[in-house]
Amino acid sequence: MLNRSRQTLFDDKAIIASDVGVLRTENQDRVAVLRVSDGPRPFVCFALSDGMGGMKDGGPCATVTIAAFFSSLIAASEIEPQRRLYMSTNVANEAVHRQWQGRGGATLSAILIEGSSSVYVSNVGDSRVYALDAEWTKLRRLTVDDNLKEAFGGADRGLVQFIGIGKSLVPNIQHVPPGSDSFFITSDGAHYFDEKIFEQLLVHATEPLRATDRLLALARWLGGPDNASVAALTLSNLMNKLGREGGSLPTVWSGHSQLHLQRLETKPPASDSPPSQPATEEQDRPVTSKPRTGAKRKIRLSKKAAQGDQLEIKISSDEGEDAADS
Repeated sequence: MLNRSRQTLFDDKAIIASDVGVLRTENQDRVAVLRVSDGPRPFVCFALSDGMGGMKDGGPCATVTIAAFFSSLIAASEIEPQRRLYMSTNVANEAVHRQWQGRGGATLSAILIEGSSSVYVSNVGDSRVYALDAEWTKLRRLTVDDNLKEAFGGADRGLVQFIGIGKSLVPNIQHVPPGSDSFFITSDGAHYFDEKIFEQLLVHATEPLRATDRLLALARWLGGPDNASVAALTLSNLMNKLGREGGSLPTVWSGHSQLHLQRLETKPPASDSPPSQPATEEQDRPVTSKPRTGAKRKIRLSKKAAQGDQLEIKISSDEGEDAADS
């Protein structure tokens, strides 16, 4: 994997970027965007996952987290947003726990935008979501880190919950009231420095692309002790752009083409077979493959069983085009 990835989306109305930092040799952050344009509830979701340091397979855990999360969002696209985020966050937790049995994990922070401008946030771990008003004068942190210091008033910053922890997970889901126009998701490597400096940098940047570039540059200039990743968008600009775009199939953007959506053909049922039954919620859940050697893992879900096809989220370490439409 390259040391840095940077991709602008929706005619430069949003950006996802990641930097390995100065001290690390591997980037265990994953940042990606999902757009679903068809169905009764079209939406866009920005998500960031940071593999747990000191545990097993941090990078792969973060990759499976994003893939399982997106797969469930697609499968549950008709469910109201807060319940969908809660369910999909738990699906990601189950997928990682099933594969690593609590020995590996990741954070997950996501922004889901639905309808004319409804914004919902999900958070597990110590990656963060921030919001700025339309005038770029006031920064608010929307999430609380899942550590003893912030969640319980202790002194330890070790995480008390993460994706992959198992049944005890309690995702933090919220609806963001009107008034915020720009949003940022950051891994801890992009916000580890002084909070006042962080706020001043964003307030004076005036737009997401400049703010993201400055955050990653400052993180590196101050020593770059960890991977630093950012997803950023301005809601009003993004909604204007999305309103003019069509498309019937989901689209995923991710750094270095780590995630791809593909449509898979399946054999139609035999003529003497019973008619297909509608997919149940359990059938729609993504399932992870068994651990494999090599550079690829796969997550599949059954999108519409009656249509005789599948949507697959394919995870790879190959580098190629940054966007993949299925």
